[in-house]
Amino acid sequence: MKNNKKTEASLTQNILTKREKEFPVAQKLQKTTLRFRRLNSDEVYRFCDFQSTAPEKKAKSEPNYDIISQVRAVRAINLGLGIQKPGYNIYVAGVQGTGKTSVIRSFLKKTAAHCPTPGDWIYVYNFKNPESPHAMELKTGIAKRFKKQMDELVEQLTVELVDAFQSEEYETNVNSTVNVSNEKKAKLFSELEKTAKIKNFGVKSTRMGIVTVPIIEGKPLSEKDYSELSDEQKEKIEGERNLLEPEVLDFARKVRSIENDTKNKLEELQSELGDYVVSQALIPFLKEYEVQKNVLEYLEDVKKHLLENLNEFLPDEEEGEGEGEEISTPSSYHLKKGDPHLPYRINVFVDNTEVEGAPIIIENNPTFYNLFGKIEKNIEYGVYTTDFKMIKAGSLARANGGYLVLNALDILRAPQVWDTLKRVVKNQKLFIEDLGEQYSILATSGLRPEPIPLNVKIILIGSDWIYRMLYQHDEDFNKIFKIKADFDAQMDRSNKTMEDYVEFISTRTKVENLLPFDDTGIAAIIEFGSRIVDDQDKLTTRFSLIKDITIEADFMAKERKTKKVSRSDVEKAIEERYMRSAAIEDHIIEMLKRKDIIISTSSRRVGEINGLAVYSLGDLSFGVPTRITCRTYKGKPGILNIEREASLSGKLHNKGVSILTSWLNATFAKKSPANISATICFEQNYNGVDGDSATLAELCLVLSTIANIPIDQGIGVTGSVNQFGEIQPIGGVNEKIEGFFKTCNLQGLNGRQGCIIPVQNVKHLMLNREVREAIEKNEFHIWPVSRAEEAFELLTGFHAGNWDDKKSCFEKGSVFEKIYKTLHLKIDNKEKKAKIAHKKLTKPKSTRKSPSPVRKKSTKK
Repeated sequence: MKNNKKTEASLTQNILTKREKEFPVAQKLQKTTLRFRRLNSDEVYRFCDFQSTAPEKKAKSEPNYDIISQVRAVRAINLGLGIQKPGYNIYVAGVQGTGKTSVIRSFLKKTAAHCPTPGDWIYVYNFKNPESPHAMELKTGIAKRFKKQMDELVEQLTVELVDAFQSEEYETNVNSTVNVSNEKKAKLFSELEKTAKIKNFGVKSTRMGIVTVPIIEGKPLSEKDYSELSDEQKEKIEGERNLLEPEVLDFARKVRSIENDTKNKLEELQSELGDYVVSQALIPFLKEYEVQKNVLEYLEDVKKHLLENLNEFLPDEEEGEGEGEEISTPSSYHLKKGDPHLPYRINVFVDNTEVEGAPIIIENNPTFYNLFGKIEKNIEYGVYTTDFKMIKAGSLARANGGYLVLNALDILRAPQVWDTLKRVVKNQKLFIEDLGEQYSILATSGLRPEPIPLNVKIILIGSDWIYRMLYQHDEDFNKIFKIKADFDAQMDRSNKTMEDYVEFISTRTKVENLLPFDDTGIAAIIEFGSRIVDDQDKLTTRFSLIKDITIEADFMAKERKTKKVSRSDVEKAIEERYMRSAAIEDHIIEMLKRKDIIISTSSRRVGEINGLAVYSLGDLSFGVPTRITCRTYKGKPGILNIEREASLSGKLHNKGVSILTSWLNATFAKKSPANISATICFEQNYNGVDGDSATLAELCLVLSTIANIPIDQGIGVTGSVNQFGEIQPIGGVNEKIEGFFKTCNLQGLNGRQGCIIPVQNVKHLMLNREVREAIEKNEFHIWPVSRAEEAFELLTGFHAGNWDDKKSCFEKGSVFEKIYKTLHLKIDNKEKKAKIAHKKLTKPKSTRKSPSPVRKKSTKK
């Protein structure tokens, strides 16, 4: 291994020596790197020098639940809650973990406390249309009592009506009416008998009616005797019978009249007695609910129905056969007849007895039925049975008159929920529907409860991309959710916000029963807040993550058996949190160690460079160096992106390659086209490449390949480049530097290794302790650059060179001059050959002259 390293070093040195001879202006790598700015350890990490005002006193004070640094969102929420107009519902957007739900819950508690409590809702039997149960609103807390009163009324009437109809007075009146009727019928029958006797007929009453029997010699004829009579005798008897028939019909008519009168009198007696009993039972209701018109109207319908169906309260001599049967309907749904007093029962749909102020409902599982309510059913003997008492309320009904909090992603995932929610909010009416009927093959008809007027403020919590998607693709969305409360994922790092962090830590200490944090522990958490957002001047507002760190740091401190949480506990909690998810990164490091992934950090090579990439796994992001290679050849001018050809290149990376091509053409093709034929490849990449942070590395790689100058593999490069060669900031700078440092440390630090980053990213550096210590020992370096030429000089050790507008050429002896000549030399040679060929084609043919006589003469000699 040592011999191989010496051989590689000697070859590299020979190449550098040759290049130095070619470029008189060139400087050695060591001198070049020294003239560029290197960051010190204080610049790559911002420590917290903030001294909290009496953190121990804050820990002993009451917990603080104030909202931290969300002024824009707070104002939007106040506006949305304050405007009580249709469509002013609120969409709360922001990164997960910024406390959106907690903030909304806190706001709603304060707002709802000053709002009136909405009334109760009940469903009752609709006497006019039984398939459409009637919805009624009652005063708050009345529904349960009214239901209980109606149940007691049914029980009371069941007893009192039976007693009343079995009383001696009622039975006397009934018997008297019946006796009078019987006397009248007996008198009529006696008169009919006399009339029939005169005409030699007897009268007999049967179930089939009045039968007339002929009498001969004082004896009624039997059918046998009648059959033995002669025809003349039969004809005479039938003639007399026909004369008697009008008398019989008149008797039957009078008897029916008497029976109808008797029946009416009996019903009148029954109705008078029932009306008296029911009216006496309803007197307390009428007094209690005299101000509620809807209840009085319902009680009037109940009374009318009761009087029409008094038999339901009286014992039936023939009951038993049909008890518990069902009233069949044309559909597959049936109203249950198990309870004969069902029409007088009450279904308490929404009960706000225990609610103080406006109701606040946070629905965590917004399925169709959980949100809009449902009509339950029973299956009895293969038939669906239901009734109005089986109508159940959903979250919207319970939140009516208050606030409903929903998760945007959940309602979009649930079938039919989003479209139904929009329809309900626009119409401001809640319909209780059966979702199964919409998907049923056979059309069915069941209960259709009356809709309930809806007045609810909906707060939808979701991400920014869901908001943009709905805003662009759903024309109703912006009409329904007119207020957007945008929660920022970061805030300025100032004394005020750091004091807010101290308040938050103090609150979590009280709520979670944690050990108190000392100044170093608080400082470490504040620094961690800057690391999350990759900015020295910002702090994260993802307080759910900060809360988790406080809990885990408390565990570390208790393991050490200390009484306070210090910096070491916080740092250990952060480190273990990282290590729990670093299995894939460990596998990659192992592959680097075993050289399954080919990366060099100590040599100089032509056509190779170490770019810096970031792998994002959701809960973890880490950096890994990527070997980028370039080859040049004779061919069609241009840069071929192998990743794009293999469909592994994203749109942003393709854009970066196009910008790179544009810069090369603008720099080296000022007078004539440049003959650039190159291929760029991310070696051992199988998952795709995206982003433009590799543009700087690719640019330096192409230049060094054309100039045949080796690049120091110990320097990792990241940065975006615009068409003017200016370096632009990139993301994930901390992860990229730490990932390259791990690779360099794995292969051995030599004091010349480091990373080139955009100068704008300096303020984003929050590097871990291991990298900071290496920077402090001059074992690892960070070079911020602002132009592509600076990065090229750092990587190669040679002066790039400037363009001289007066002379129309690059600085003499510079690398760019060499590249310019190399690119245009091939074109110049081609042009010369083309001109010569053109002259030969266009030159006129000349006649060959005969040899001179002198030459002939001399030839003969």
